[in-house]
Formats: sequence, structure tokens, C-alpha cells
Amino acid sequence: MQWIGPGIAALLFALLVQGCTTEAWYEGVKRSGESRCRSESPTDTQRCMERLNRKSYQEYEQERSGSER
Repeated sequence: MQWIGPGIAALLFALLVQGCTTEAWYEGVKRSGESRCRSESPTDTQRCMERLNRKSYQEYEQERSGSER
């Protein structure tokens, strides 16, 4: 069996604990991205973290709902 990374494990855990909701997927993907950034060198970690999506799920939904009108 192949070892899975901590980001994927966190995503799977979030899905299992919270159920397979859209919000759980959204938060899991954000955590996975943060985990990947932390595995970079210190200089690259900072740049990577600055590029990450920082919106809450509620902010994301509001923007998404507003753009569909």
C-alpha cells in the first residue's frame, strides 16, 4: 500500500468527519494547499502561502451566487 501525504489525509479526514458536503470539500482543498506549501523551502513556503485562497466558504458562496445572476 502506498503512503498518502498529510494533505490528502487531512482532506479525507475532513470529508469523513463532516460528511461529503461542498463546504467540506472546499475546506479540505484549502488545507491540502496549505500542507503542500509547508513542505516547500522557507522562501518558497512564504510565496506559496501568499498565493493561496483565503476566502471562507461563506465568502466563496456569496461571490459565486452573485456571479450567477
